[in-house]
Amino acid sequence: MVNWIRRRIGRQLLTVFYAVLIVVSITSFFVYDYMEGRIETSKQNLETISEQNRRANDLWDNWQTVQFGLRGFVIFGNQERFDEIQALRTDIKSETDWFMRNAKTDEEEEFAAQMTNLYELYYDALFPLTQSYVNEKKANRINEDFLQGDSLFSLPIAERLVDQGRLKPTADGSIDITPDIEKASAALDEYRTNLSQQQETAVRELRSEVAKSQWIWISSIVVLIAFILLFVHPFLRRMTRQLLRLIDDNQKLARKEPIKIDKAAEQRPDEIGLLRAAFNRMVVTTNAHTDAMQGKNEELQAQSEELLAQQEELQAQQEELEEAYQTTKKNEEKLRLRSELTEALAVRETVESYPAIVQKMIDITSSEYGALLLYEEGAFMGATTNGMTMDYLKVLLKDEMSVINRSVRQMEFIQSEKRVTRQKDYPYSFSTYEVTIPIEDPETHELIAAIYLVRYKSAYKGQQLTDIREFAQQMTLSLLRTRSYEGMRQEKEKTEQVLDSIREAIIYLEDGNGELYVNRPLFELIPELQSEFTVDRTLPSSEYVIDVMRQLVDDVEAFNTYLDLIRSGEISPEKVRFDIRNNTAHLEVYAERIDVVGGWKGIILVLRDITRETEADRLKTELVSTVSHELRTPLSSIYGFTELMLNREIDDSKQKKYLATIHNETERLSNLVTDFLDVQRMQSGGQLYQMAHLDLFSLTEQVMSLYDASSERHDLHLQLLSPDRPFILGDEDRIKQLMNNLINNAIKYSPDGGRVDVWIDTKDDQAIIEVKDEGIGIPHHAFAHLFDKFYRVDNSDTRRIGGTGLGLSICKEIVKEHEGVIHVESEVGKGSRFIIVLPLSLTESIESTEENRRSI
Repeated sequence: MVNWIRRRIGRQLLTVFYAVLIVVSITSFFVYDYMEGRIETSKQNLETISEQNRRANDLWDNWQTVQFGLRGFVIFGNQERFDEIQALRTDIKSETDWFMRNAKTDEEEEFAAQMTNLYELYYDALFPLTQSYVNEKKANRINEDFLQGDSLFSLPIAERLVDQGRLKPTADGSIDITPDIEKASAALDEYRTNLSQQQETAVRELRSEVAKSQWIWISSIVVLIAFILLFVHPFLRRMTRQLLRLIDDNQKLARKEPIKIDKAAEQRPDEIGLLRAAFNRMVVTTNAHTDAMQGKNEELQAQSEELLAQQEELQAQQEELEEAYQTTKKNEEKLRLRSELTEALAVRETVESYPAIVQKMIDITSSEYGALLLYEEGAFMGATTNGMTMDYLKVLLKDEMSVINRSVRQMEFIQSEKRVTRQKDYPYSFSTYEVTIPIEDPETHELIAAIYLVRYKSAYKGQQLTDIREFAQQMTLSLLRTRSYEGMRQEKEKTEQVLDSIREAIIYLEDGNGELYVNRPLFELIPELQSEFTVDRTLPSSEYVIDVMRQLVDDVEAFNTYLDLIRSGEISPEKVRFDIRNNTAHLEVYAERIDVVGGWKGIILVLRDITRETEADRLKTELVSTVSHELRTPLSSIYGFTELMLNREIDDSKQKKYLATIHNETERLSNLVTDFLDVQRMQSGGQLYQMAHLDLFSLTEQVMSLYDASSERHDLHLQLLSPDRPFILGDEDRIKQLMNNLINNAIKYSPDGGRVDVWIDTKDDQAIIEVKDEGIGIPHHAFAHLFDKFYRVDNSDTRRIGGTGLGLSICKEIVKEHEGVIHVESEVGKGSRFIIVLPLSLTESIESTEENRRSI
């Protein structure tokens, strides 16, 4: 087995590793098993003591509460305080029984017995006795400021408790239970003290066990370190020494130094011995081949010199090819620039595009700098320069003999040479070669531009002059096209401004293609199209616009029928109305044909927003209907009763009844007029608000108190969900009006009665009010108009109940002026929930919270 391990280094390393692993595992197992048992025992003892300590503290707190509460009851006669300490009876009984069940020692059994006696003394004797004593004081049968023992003993219930053995009288004929209470309290206090001492002892024992485990772990680590130093370290050192010697011999072999063959190392049975044997054979072989390689090296040296000569010859040929390649490359670059220039001149439509063109002309003709000069009606208008300043160009234009002015006057191609001396840049003079060619309108022969180029090396010749003339011809076409494009652009801008000034939205649809043109009011009318708006006033396609409008209109079938009609070319002279966005907006549409020479060109659709007109008509109709209904009923009552009182003799009781009816109907009319005036002032901005810090809960409580007695069929509940009362900054009268309208609606639209809940809560610096009823509910289609003036849900239930349709509109305006929101959730037949969110007044909320804490 040992020889098998020694044959491989890996086996030796694994043997050492497994030995260390076994030592560590065995030590860890014994330490863990020992400490797990000790710590678990200590932990259970500590948990038991903690449970006893917690229950003893709870029992102590409860008894303290009972003692002080019973004394307060005797002094002040507060029945609520008596009920509170009476409610602790269950908890005290539960804790006392627990100590009785879990008592294991004589001290614990004695403590449990004393607590049981104290429980029976209080709840079986003292509680009935003090209850009877307080009742006698309330009945004025006992008149004393402080409790006297003989007064208790004189009570009938005291004699019965003495007979039952629950109380023991003193020698002077009174009752004194103080010794029993003090004895029980002392026992409870002593028990708590013993528990604290036991807990501290358990904690010390646990810490001692942890310290022992730490020392055991340290001892195991010391043993492991000793094992590594005595066995592992010598083994690795021997192995490393052999490897370092082998590396040193390898470096000597690389430096061609003599090496001593190590025969002893070859005798090792492991990989190091095999590696040393192979290295020794390599040394012998290397020495044998060294002499042979030296001879071949001399032969290769001669061949290398011959190859160098051939390389010099090839280098000369490569330089010739490189020169030819550069020439070809220059020609290709020149052709590329000519192609780009031709393409640029063919597509340029604005003057701003010409700097790049001037640059390409300079590159193609190998010029140093140049310019494109623009003329209108023979006068210089501006220039595009490259490599020269505008100041220098102005100097040339002022010189009547400059090549530019001569070429422009004679309207012919002119080339010139001149000597230039500039002391600043160069200490000597040099020649410049200039060329200018005028560009004229072929029809009017009017000068429209001129090309000016300059070079230093030599005059323009042959192909360069031909290129310049071709540039001039192409530039003529480009400038004429630019003039035409500029005129069309100005006409287009004028047309756009005219169409944008029209308030109606316009869509122009070309016949035969999917493109269309629109004006800006269309995007104000239909904002959903805004994201697709482009600079040239076109949209992706007519189908896109139609799809967007189809999603907006309410009657899609009628919209599709109208589209089929105008696509067929049969344009109706009548205007068509479409309701959009669930009847919240309304459009009036009509179409006109556009006919040009050659046939039908397209269609113009005109869209006008008639939402305000439609809403005004609806409000007018609703106003007339509401006024005719809501005014006629009370006026009929007033007219009928006054006619009776004027034309007949009526006794006093009926007369008083009739007058009360007239007063009620008059008040109803007054409230109706007030609602009309309120909603008008609010929507016109004329309503004044007196803002103050308001307690929202108290204010709501005041409003609900008005309905508690008047609504016998409804069960009203107000609940504060937040820990603190919310304060808001608002107008007290308007907030009361808001709550009154919502609660009144909840009652009115619950004709069969039911529960009405009002919840007040806070969340994220906001006050939340919810008013929920179990009434007839609201259909979903009415949500969009529910807060509009005069709007009422059209069904038999609402018509039977009646109303002006102004209450919720007033609520919406009040909430809006208080920077809040209101919305509704409802289901027909199950009731409605109105939710109002208002911003909190943080200052008042903080002060209220601090006052509540101080009061607690």
